[in-house]
Amino acid sequence: MDSEHLEAYLANELDENGRRQVESALRRDADLRDSFVHQMQMDSALKVFLGDGAMEDKQSFERGVLAQLESEGAGDYRNFAKSVLTEIVEEREGVRPIHWPDLIKAGVIAAAASIALMFLLQKIIFREGSLVRSFAGITETQTPQQFLARIENYSDLSLSSESEKKIRKDGWISEGLIRVEEGSALIAFNSGATVIVDAPSEISIESGNRVFLKSGRLTANVPPPATGFTVNTPRLNAVDIGTRFGVSVDENGDSELHVMQGEVEASRSSGNSVTTLVREGLALRADGRTRTELQAVPYEGDVFTMQAGNLSSPEPLLQYTFNESGGAMIEDTGSLRQFDVPIVGQGELENSPLRAAGQIGSGLVFQPGDFIDVPLSRDFRLDEAYTISFWVKIPPKLNRDSDEIIFQYGREGYGWKVGCNFDHDRANRGALFIESGGGFVVGSTDLADGNWHHVAYRFLGGKDASLPSHLHIFVDSFPEQISQFLPGEIDSGRAGLLRLGGNDERSGMHGWLDEFAIYPEALPTPVLQSFGN
Repeated sequence: MDSEHLEAYLANELDENGRRQVESALRRDADLRDSFVHQMQMDSALKVFLGDGAMEDKQSFERGVLAQLESEGAGDYRNFAKSVLTEIVEEREGVRPIHWPDLIKAGVIAAAASIALMFLLQKIIFREGSLVRSFAGITETQTPQQFLARIENYSDLSLSSESEKKIRKDGWISEGLIRVEEGSALIAFNSGATVIVDAPSEISIESGNRVFLKSGRLTANVPPPATGFTVNTPRLNAVDIGTRFGVSVDENGDSELHVMQGEVEASRSSGNSVTTLVREGLALRADGRTRTELQAVPYEGDVFTMQAGNLSSPEPLLQYTFNESGGAMIEDTGSLRQFDVPIVGQGELENSPLRAAGQIGSGLVFQPGDFIDVPLSRDFRLDEAYTISFWVKIPPKLNRDSDEIIFQYGREGYGWKVGCNFDHDRANRGALFIESGGGFVVGSTDLADGNWHHVAYRFLGGKDASLPSHLHIFVDSFPEQISQFLPGEIDSGRAGLLRLGGNDERSGMHGWLDEFAIYPEALPTPVLQSFGN
């Protein structure tokens, strides 16, 4: 069942026949039921949170929600997680969670009529939290399952059986609760933040830059691109604006924050909304009280784990620095394979790019129709995990109406095509686009502004991989927001060929390229971010 039918049902806009069809689907489809029950839980919380009459006026409702969130210590609504609302309501009113059997007893249709306000809330508030989408008006851009973080290293790690089911064999994690029963784990988030989680702990991955620590202890290390990394607990919200801090949560939910380096903004999860700036060497505690300020406690940052192994240093399978001092040969400096690609001067070969100043040393400048073909060995495969990193500079294009191809990874019409988006039918002119298997994704940053940009993307690989869920893009060290996508099946088999530039004047690249590399794995975010610095 598509999202439009469920939206219409929840808004009580279907006729009798349509309602029966949806109710039949709800009884058969466990995932659909989970989504519906989740919406009902949030609706119940909102009734307590806002009181009756909240929907009399749309603008008043929006203002009331935002004002109430601020007064309850939720902070900036753009970084608001659903767990905060749940904690506020459970702590203040003791609302009993709603379950699917409760809805059957009460009547599904009656419940659906009252839930319409939730779609407005999703559009207003939950931009990056666990509720990452609105059902309204999305078809090809509907958000699929996302892999938000990866276990990069561990020590004597043992997870619960339910937690193991949520983690791929290569360590990638989607949203949900993870129970660490023994040892410790180093988790790298898509934002670039890393956390070390010590057993016993229960931690919920809520987004690429947010976690909910239900119990246990973690240490967070947050580089500048991930500033704003948030740890929510049953009693405390901690928003990083520095570098390193530790959070611990007792079984009863009481929480402590210890700042080892930099600064952290702390507030209660419910009640008193006063935000406290906690500097290096200081610590605070949040207990079950909700109306008092956070309590200062002795600093004990040394009890938090600072090391759980290191992120591996990647070795490229193919790398071009374009830094040769002279001659017509560019040599691959990758450590696993050697490739030599002849590049000759102007007039010697019609379709060759020219040497030029790059972002780091020398680079190449392409005119439309200039290209380089690199034959690839059997080690390069289209459907296995890989990462590509490069610097690019594209001049502004005012009148262009077709895509500008930066490179193709795979044989003609088969594999991956990467370029700058100038298609009028797609969102975000000038943004990076990546095509494969009849599908595509489009980023959000305009690369065609005449400046150098570092671009990297990783493909997670794996069975049943898809573009929107298994492809992560980074521009200038920051995770890129996907503005539009169309799902497609990933081509499999050997790549066969790498073509830098485009081989025709209509779609060929006009711009500069430097420091191009392919890695035979999906690299951790901190490693990708180091390339752009």
